Amino acid sequence: MTVRSLSRLGLVIVILSLVASAAAAIPPTTLEKVDPKAPCFRWPAVDLDHDGVFDRLDRCDNTPEGAIVDEWGCPIDSDHDGVFDGLDKCPDTPPGERVDRNGCSRVQLSGSHASEVTRPTPAPSAPPAPTPAPPVSETERQLVEGGKVRLENVYFETNSANLLPESEATLNEVGAVLEKFVDLEVEIQGHTDTRGSNAYNKKLSQARAESVRNFLVGHFHLRAGNLVAKGYGETQPETKEKNDEERLRNRRVVIKALNPEVLPKNVKMEH
Repeated sequence: MTVRSLSRLGLVIVILSLVASAAAAIPPTTLEKVDPKAPCFRWPAVDLDHDGVFDRLDRCDNTPEGAIVDEWGCPIDSDHDGVFDGLDKCPDTPPGERVDRNGCSRVQLSGSHASEVTRPTPAPSAPPAPTPAPPVSETERQLVEGGKVRLENVYFETNSANLLPESEATLNEVGAVLEKFVDLEVEIQGHTDTRGSNAYNKKLSQARAESVRNFLVGHFHLRAGNLVAKGYGETQPETKEKNDEERLRNRRVVIKALNPEVLPKNVKMEH
């Protein structure tokens, strides 16, 4: 085989590789569901328990097939008889009735009314022991007491809004705290040091604030409309930047409550 033939063969292989890569990037037409809001644009949509709620949002996995679920994928039991709606063949079971696996009590199966059946008066039970309160994080303490949290250990690529992996621990902590206060509206603020032009710094701080917002909305059960990103550039410095450490303090991301009245009042939280 000549050198020219080898060159042509190599060119053909490269073209076929590019065509195969492009085809692999297109979702197959046979997919039943695609989740366009999934972080990192993953597809196909994953719903392992087939309850209609993507696993990205599903708080209750392994839902029994046929059960009716809420928006978070958790089964609903309207009459509180222990049998989920959709599987319950006898809805509206009176309180206190013992039911079979289909959600039907003896009264319902016999066709009589609950008032015709004399039930024994249950003996009073001791009140359950109070559940110990979960530990409070430093992020939650700052938010409740001061309405503002400075996010430590949130890092970006140099001159970029791309978050570095070591930022995820802090972002996961603040996301878990925000989930506790569903009505809280916050402003995610981006700040820079004074190096570079004011216009460039404001654009960079806006992009970084939006990156943090997108991470929180994509990974936690938050109302997207309650999170606003705003870049302040170099206009609100914390230090005079006499050294590298002071410049680092000025490069920061802050979570500020816009309606702090929804937070607990007059509370001083302990670790």
